[in-house]
Amino acid sequence: MPAPAGDEASLFAGDLFRMYERFAAKQGWKVEVASASEGSMGGYKEIIAEIRGRGAFAKLKFESGVHRVQRVPDTEGSGRIHTSTATVAVLPEAEEVDISINEGISRLTRCAPAAPAGSTSTRRNRPYA
Repeated sequence: MPAPAGDEASLFAGDLFRMYERFAAKQGWKVEVASASEGSMGGYKEIIAEIRGRGAFAKLKFESGVHRVQRVPDTEGSGRIHTSTATVAVLPEAEEVDISINEGISRLTRCAPAAPAGSTSTRRNRPYA
């Protein structure tokens, strides 16, 4: 009996995560799984992990997007090709910053909207009436 399409996608997501996990280990980075939802036949329906280490974001930032695989899976008995996709999001961790607002200084500046491209209106440089 062939596996449902969602199960095959979960297996692909598991393979994809293990690939990133091994790559991170070879780079000396630390991988920490924040949350995971496992598929019924293995793999993951969803997995969120933090990868920390020098240069991790620089090397992984272009991995964001949809990854697609076509294969005849082990779960398929009649040899049909399955297409599975997984979405990978690589986000930098936001740094904490201190913000202070000086309440003693405030100034409002009003700007007139610019004229549409190609327009010769001279009104764009005048303040509102």
